[in-house]
Amino acid sequence: MLDKLAEITAQLPGMLEQAEIWKSLNIDYHPPVVERLYTQVGDLRVSLHCIHPCQSSEALFHPHPWPSAVLILNGGYEMGMAYGKGLVVPPCPGKLILGAGSRYEMTDPDGWHYVRPLAEPSYSVMISGKPWDREMPASPEHPLKPLSDERIAELLAQFKKLLKGINHGG
Repeated sequence: MLDKLAEITAQLPGMLEQAEIWKSLNIDYHPPVVERLYTQVGDLRVSLHCIHPCQSSEALFHPHPWPSAVLILNGGYEMGMAYGKGLVVPPCPGKLILGAGSRYEMTDPDGWHYVRPLAEPSYSVMISGKPWDREMPASPEHPLKPLSDERIAELLAQFKKLLKGINHGG
């Protein structure tokens, strides 16, 4: 997934010029609040995230329903990691502090994590593949809404600025 992430990241400057290809969600049912822009490229979903700070005890510990890879462009976060089958939240035996330029992948259906931006919002690129056949914890009954057109434009401008001059290869 990291190789695919590098390929997509190299294509992002051109993709950001096409505002019409991006959809949005304000993921606010549980901390941290995540503002997401996303589009599809072949079998991959490309997501741009602005993740807002929260308290460590509030950060949502969760598995992903699909394989993914992430590049942090700005800011950073604490990430807790664990492994566990099913729906029971496993203990968190380890934490990392990741900053701008960090890349990681999650390629096991039973990997769990949380992210908690530290002092400021964190901006990242995530690619995700086809969903696994994995039972997922239930999300609260909370309809997610799109971001305003103004906020979408602000985020696209911020990601254009952040992508200038980065090392796409890893």
